[in-house]
Amino acid sequence: MSDSTPNISSPNHSQLSEQEWRLGSLPPSVSLYVLAGLVGLLAGLCASILKATIKWTSLLLVSHFHEHGVNWGLLFIPITGILLTVALQRYGLKRNIEHGLDKIGDMVRRGQYIIPSTYTYGPVLASTLTLGFGGSAGAEGPIASTGAAIASQMGRWFGLPPRLMMIIIGCGAGAGIAGIFKAPVGGIMFTLEVMGMTMTTTAVIALTIACVIGGMTSYGMTGFKLDVPLTHPQYFDPHISGWVIVIGVLCGLYSLYYTQLGVWMHKLLGYARSPWIRALLSGGILSVLVFLFPSLYGEGYSTMAKLIDGNFAAMTDYSFWHIEGLPPLITIILICGGVAAVKSLACTATNSGGGVAGDFAPTLFAGCMAGFFFGGLINECFGLSLPLGNCALMAMAGTMAGTIKAPLMAMFIVVEMTGYYGMMFPVAICSVVSYSTVWCLTLRKMQAEM
Repeated sequence: MSDSTPNISSPNHSQLSEQEWRLGSLPPSVSLYVLAGLVGLLAGLCASILKATIKWTSLLLVSHFHEHGVNWGLLFIPITGILLTVALQRYGLKRNIEHGLDKIGDMVRRGQYIIPSTYTYGPVLASTLTLGFGGSAGAEGPIASTGAAIASQMGRWFGLPPRLMMIIIGCGAGAGIAGIFKAPVGGIMFTLEVMGMTMTTTAVIALTIACVIGGMTSYGMTGFKLDVPLTHPQYFDPHISGWVIVIGVLCGLYSLYYTQLGVWMHKLLGYARSPWIRALLSGGILSVLVFLFPSLYGEGYSTMAKLIDGNFAAMTDYSFWHIEGLPPLITIILICGGVAAVKSLACTATNSGGGVAGDFAPTLFAGCMAGFFFGGLINECFGLSLPLGNCALMAMAGTMAGTIKAPLMAMFIVVEMTGYYGMMFPVAICSVVSYSTVWCLTLRKMQAEM
């Protein structure tokens, strides 16, 4: 269910020859650092452009909707976006760029370091249509593909040898992740943990430069605003540390459910041989889900921020769920639980039926909903008063860690995109426990099948 797990490894050479490193007249290492900085700058600019195009496309389509009522247009907008994205790929780009980061990983594994130039702009255009029209996924996969393609083109222009092309492509992908999440450390962890790149000290420094510049460029271009800003943070109480472990285990179990449901949906869509029939099927499923739960529309960052701040009404906006006097607990258990139950279906329908988007951000959204559901259920069953905002924040990281199998990336992305660094300790515990739960249950299943 991850955007990419290419497991690209570079040769473990502590020193590279002067000829391999030479770019112009600069010292070898400085040349790589300068190129990494340029890649990071361009990836950050592309990330900010993609954020803006998605935002304005969405506003153009739904700004006239009634906030406190049913909006029938939601039954048609998402399927239109999927169909337009398929048309763009077939007749405009003339290339299928679904799951683009997976395709780029395959290219690099085969030693093909010249990524087609279509990937420098195609994912941005296609993702704008997919997500701006309500696709229930994220923009991180497309922008990582764009960052990697930009790095490939620049590396080609500078005449880099293969092992350096591998490094600079990793820098481009990481910088794209850093820019779209505004999370420099998260971008670094993506390249090292998810892409599985074995890198030298010099290469890690280059990666750090690219991700910091990429993240800060996007952050500055969007007005130095966080994607999930919290106005009423709830500080962590160490006395509930035991419940953090419980939530981590629940996140691990939920991650397995989320993954398996996505696999099932992917197989279902695979039965449709025609791309247009598959687009109609996936778009229809997506539209129905978005109509039932409008919070599934797009990436859902604003909904997460409102919910963590205690604005439970955000879950009922634009839908028939908006009922005056609806108790918050009912909202949490029924609506948050319902959204958590179907989010994987909506994400897979978006990404595997013709849309172009990513799989990472949806795990954060799903985790937020699951965290509220778990916390509300625990409070109701045991008479406790666990802070639901904290539960949601921890579950965001726990679900991403369990689904993507990247606990370090998950914990850093959550605290960086919310600015809630005081929650690093419980977020780290939840991430590790969730990942461990998934690992243990997966290993046990494998042993049982042998």
